[in-house]
Amino acid sequence: MDKEEVFNPLKYFNYEVLNDAEFGEDSVREEIIFPIIKSLGYNSYGGNKIIRSRSLTHPFVSIGSKQKKINIIPDYIMEIDSRPSWILEAKGPKKNILDPKYLEQAYSYAMHSEVKALYYALCNGKEFVLYHVSEYKPLLHFKMEHLPFYWADLKRLLSPDQLLSNCDKYNKLNKDFGLHLKRLGFESFKGLHFLQVPVISLTKLNNDLYTFATTIKQEDEYCVSFDFNHNTFLNMKGKIPDEALFKLIEPVTDSITQVRFVDMRYYVNIRCELGTSLEENRDEIFMPLIINEFL
Repeated sequence: MDKEEVFNPLKYFNYEVLNDAEFGEDSVREEIIFPIIKSLGYNSYGGNKIIRSRSLTHPFVSIGSKQKKINIIPDYIMEIDSRPSWILEAKGPKKNILDPKYLEQAYSYAMHSEVKALYYALCNGKEFVLYHVSEYKPLLHFKMEHLPFYWADLKRLLSPDQLLSNCDKYNKLNKDFGLHLKRLGFESFKGLHFLQVPVISLTKLNNDLYTFATTIKQEDEYCVSFDFNHNTFLNMKGKIPDEALFKLIEPVTDSITQVRFVDMRYYVNIRCELGTSLEENRDEIFMPLIINEFL
């Protein structure tokens, strides 16, 4: 291993103190998180800046016809040349940083219209976890005692001189809207409504599964995949040309059936909910929205 790989900003920290009932979230921030952020190349001043406990203006994230209230004071926002690049949330040692409510909280900060960070992380003194906003699985997750072995990865992903250049692959595809909803905790919401959704093609995957993908604007631009069954598909009568409707009604035999609207796009109003399973292709992981009704 080279010198960078075994560097440890917490070399003299005694992990036994994490068992002390008085070692809480504030102590995690001061004795664990700040030395890490500082060692990554961020300061309280200058171009690579640490912003502590910035109050954000809007207390809601809006999704279609729904609003989700968020806690609006992130612990740390790291800026590179005045651009928010990643956020870090501190938790006490007894808190589980993989608890969905804490992941939703951190993600909502990262995606807030006043932040729009690329990464979000959580640390409770015992563990550290890091996500990219476009990924469902964590990029890094390790016990803090193993920090020296992950330091090179942290530097590669989060240091100011490398962070932005390492995000090129994420700029090729729009973020998936289903994953965005899941990260915000919207799976418990029923009856999400979207108006004037553009349809440029429709695909029949089997005799009871149809799908189409499109882009929608929701502060950011997202790619979204909508799935629906045969009965719901029949609601599209009058919304797409009859020729396309009849072609897609025909039973699927050896391959999928697809209709593309080359000359124009059609717009539909949708009532839907978040799906329950992740889908994957060679480029991305995504979560479809399930259409309950075309309005």
